[in-house]
Amino acid sequence: MLAAPTAKDLAKIEAEIKQAKQQQAESQRKSKALDKEVKDVQKEMVSLAKTVRKHEDQLSLLEQKKKELENERQELEARLSLSSLQMAKIMQGMQTLALRPSEILLVQSKTPIQMLRSHRLMQYSFPIVGGIQKQTQEDLNALSQVRLDLQSKISAIRTTTAELSDKNEQMEKLAQQKKVLQAQYASSYEKSKAKAEKLAKEAKSLKDLLANIEKEQQRKRAITKSSSKGFGTGAFARARGSLAFPAQGRVTQNFGDTTGASQSHAKGMVLTTRAGAQVAAPFDGTVLFAGPFQNYGKLVIIDHGDNFLTVLAGMDIITTSVGSQLLTGEPIGRMGADYTALYLEVRQNGQAINPRPWFVG
Repeated sequence: MLAAPTAKDLAKIEAEIKQAKQQQAESQRKSKALDKEVKDVQKEMVSLAKTVRKHEDQLSLLEQKKKELENERQELEARLSLSSLQMAKIMQGMQTLALRPSEILLVQSKTPIQMLRSHRLMQYSFPIVGGIQKQTQEDLNALSQVRLDLQSKISAIRTTTAELSDKNEQMEKLAQQKKVLQAQYASSYEKSKAKAEKLAKEAKSLKDLLANIEKEQQRKRAITKSSSKGFGTGAFARARGSLAFPAQGRVTQNFGDTTGASQSHAKGMVLTTRAGAQVAAPFDGTVLFAGPFQNYGKLVIIDHGDNFLTVLAGMDIITTSVGSQLLTGEPIGRMGADYTALYLEVRQNGQAINPRPWFVG
């Protein structure tokens, strides 16, 4: 039979309970502080992402203007070359006539008509030469201005490229900072990552991967209600028609377009971006999968709550990770130098739906 606890034993237990409560309170305080720090970093990333997107857009415009100026320069140089050739031929003819004194012309075996033609040639040549000279001067002035403009655009491209590179470096540092903070804040990070990797190995196709992830999400929701922003609030549905595309680019494939030799219908959209373009989260959510998957390149799947998912594929670099809580516009990766087709899919209740109504532009 166990002895009854003494007053000393009870006092010790009470002290331990008090200490445990203090540790728990301290842990909660640290957790809140870390959570705030993560949110601050995310806001900074979203703000910086907007600047990066502006730089990318400006760079594309500068490169287009540079191309137009180079074409104009080539046209002007070709026209000047032709004018120079025309002038040389006319001057050669006039020089030949000038070297023949009028006395020789009188005794040459030329008919009066031939002599009249020579005289008229001289009369007509002067205004033609004057016109060529005027046009040549105008072309030279235009070419000089085009060269100045071209040099200005090249300089602007260099500056913007350097600024863009600097912003991308800042973004990478912020992404790493967020990752470190989240690793401290979320103890289940490695478990979530391992689970996602396991699902990817089990899946034979993107369809299987999505089905497995959605099944896992349903299981989790059945156990406990998610606390992530946007979950169960209808926020993603209300955002219809107001979201920015995840990257700067042009739409080169729409939902439902026929694709490939099999003539199957596309379940998502394709945005063709500039090389190295930044890719951002289209809406608040939680990363369910982040990494390479079969021939889809690097893939990110984001859960936005209310059974809505977005799938983004084709990136060269991913800067987010499984379990990360994302804000709208927060960078998640970048496109490569050669492959610039970003695949975008929106899914509701396990089915691919047309993404276009959700996005502006």
